[in-house]
Amino acid sequence: MRWHLAGTLMLAGLSPQLALAQEAATVSASEGSRVFTPDFFTGFSPVTALDMVQRIPGFSIEGSRERRGFGENAGNVLIDGDRPSTKSDDIFTLLGRIPASEVERIELNEQAGADGEAQGKGQVVNVIRKASAKISGTYAANLLIGTRYGVTPFASGSATLRRGATSYELNFSSFSERLRGFGPEDFKNGAAQLIERRRYEGFGALDEYSVGGAIKTRSGDVKINANGKFTARNGTDRRRGIYTNAAEVQIGTERLFSDAPKHDIAFEVGGDIEFPIAAKLNSKLVALFRSSRESSSNFIETSRVGQPVSLFETRNRNRPAEAVFRAQNDWSGLAGHAIQFGAEFAYNKLDARFSAASSTGGAVTQFPASNVQVKETRFEPFLSDVWTVSPSWKLEGGAIMEFSKLTLRGDSNARRSFQFIKPRLIATWAIDKATTLEFRAERQVAQLNFNDFATSVDLGQSNQVDAGNQDLVPEKTNSFSALIRHKFLDRGSIQFVASYQAVSDTQDLVLITTRDATGNITGRFDGAGNIGSSKRWNGELEITLPFDWLTKAVGITGMELKYVGHYHDSRVDDPITGLTRRISYRPLWHQNWDFRHDIPSIGIVWGVNWAERAAGKAYFFNQYRLENYGSNIGFFVEYNKFKLGTLRLEAIGIGGQKLFRNRFVYNDTRASNVLTQVINRERSLDPRIQLAFSGKF
Repeated sequence: MRWHLAGTLMLAGLSPQLALAQEAATVSASEGSRVFTPDFFTGFSPVTALDMVQRIPGFSIEGSRERRGFGENAGNVLIDGDRPSTKSDDIFTLLGRIPASEVERIELNEQAGADGEAQGKGQVVNVIRKASAKISGTYAANLLIGTRYGVTPFASGSATLRRGATSYELNFSSFSERLRGFGPEDFKNGAAQLIERRRYEGFGALDEYSVGGAIKTRSGDVKINANGKFTARNGTDRRRGIYTNAAEVQIGTERLFSDAPKHDIAFEVGGDIEFPIAAKLNSKLVALFRSSRESSSNFIETSRVGQPVSLFETRNRNRPAEAVFRAQNDWSGLAGHAIQFGAEFAYNKLDARFSAASSTGGAVTQFPASNVQVKETRFEPFLSDVWTVSPSWKLEGGAIMEFSKLTLRGDSNARRSFQFIKPRLIATWAIDKATTLEFRAERQVAQLNFNDFATSVDLGQSNQVDAGNQDLVPEKTNSFSALIRHKFLDRGSIQFVASYQAVSDTQDLVLITTRDATGNITGRFDGAGNIGSSKRWNGELEITLPFDWLTKAVGITGMELKYVGHYHDSRVDDPITGLTRRISYRPLWHQNWDFRHDIPSIGIVWGVNWAERAAGKAYFFNQYRLENYGSNIGFFVEYNKFKLGTLRLEAIGIGGQKLFRNRFVYNDTRASNVLTQVINRERSLDPRIQLAFSGKF
């Protein structure tokens, strides 16, 4: 972090001088906003709108934030001024279906209340498409080839037909993965002496196919959108293990068979209608429904010398469903204010069925919350106001009230009601055309994962049990952050964000027990639960540094370096030991370096990238896990002078990527501090080659 801060201060100090060399570009800018025409992206030879948005200096596409409600998870990208009324397709997929040739301009707003469709955002991009009357679309295909991967094909395509004010879109995608896994897993005693080694070889496959479409039309001031998607998935996993003792003598074997997902299907339908109600009052109604069937069948067979064969079998069948209705009204009748009000209703349901059995001695393994039906209804009225204090100062204040009811039936029976108020206050100051400050304070409520109420077992991860927890409640966070963003050298930017979060009902791993009729404990498992209050600190640094100001004098242009670094620290009291630690599954830092060189005169783009992150930690009731994903280095080269599209060759994981997982198992619980077993696993991801072709029409 010291290096990050030093680099930030250095570049912030240099950027005014560097800006003197800034060249004129096809960008119109004012305080807090910029407009990019297609000419700005010509040197990058974009194929889709996604390629264009990803080249906007100082902007990163925001994914789902895992908050409650459709409105709370609004992204920071709009298409033709609208937020897509879908949850099955992310914005990356939607932008990837728009040909770059069909983009008229891209608008970037960097002030509070940037757009009524994405309130709560301090930075929003709006992709405006051309009003053409022809069929346009995109297509893409790639092959991933590697020792462990075999040949993994992927293909996608989309087509849009425009007739007057109406457009029709059809899209499809297919994905097939073939993965080979092999490597050792060492079991040692508390003194780190090897007791047993397991050598694994396996093969996994996953196939996914989806088809979707959308219709958008307009009649006067009324806009209507409708969309739908259907997806099918099927997968399998086969693994064989050989057990040897410390003397390398075989003492057993293992066979794993898993069908997951097993003929899964999912669909979604949604849409919206937008219309004026009165002068300066506009209304938008959004509705969507989605449902899926998720199944798996697994068993693992273990045979040891001198012992009977044991068979452990599990079956899952989950049926989640969700319905959302949102009414949003925008009123601009008060000078200097943009007021939004409305309400959102959501209904969520999960019908989970799980069974597990062991053949050893004919005993049936019992787990908590095996068969559960979870239902939640949620009503959220909201109100916000964006106040334009001056052209450079904007304030957005608002609040969402939540009234929800959660019920569980089956092996778990519970009924709870929640009332939350989620206020937010955002202030942005556009110091000049290049520099923006943003201050934010808000209360957030995390989205519950209904699968955490039901039990599941991962046979591929040493029979790891994720026990269902009927007592789980949403995590609440009071968040305070400050951001500074500065643009320089036409395509350069630097951005730093610092935030502090005070969290209540922190979600982490907790101990879950099963008991017999007399109250005696019959089983102990780990599951998602709440462990009290915690604190989090976050720092994010993003730098895009073009080199034309340095290299153009020697005839070289188009070189660019991008750095993204994240720091995430946290403190919480461990429910098992009482000691202070970090939150599970929250790596302390991760960083990415990307160097890119565009040479449009010959149609070549090449680059290198490097990614690394700190080891991940997880705190189970009787063990501590440390996972290290190592570093990943890649190289790519593209040729975009083909008439039909762009050809890309990429090498992933140059030099190989080492994955480590160490498990430290304690006697009874971690509070005993008596280490009884250490399990070390190492996996190597061999270098992979990816050949991709993409185009537009």
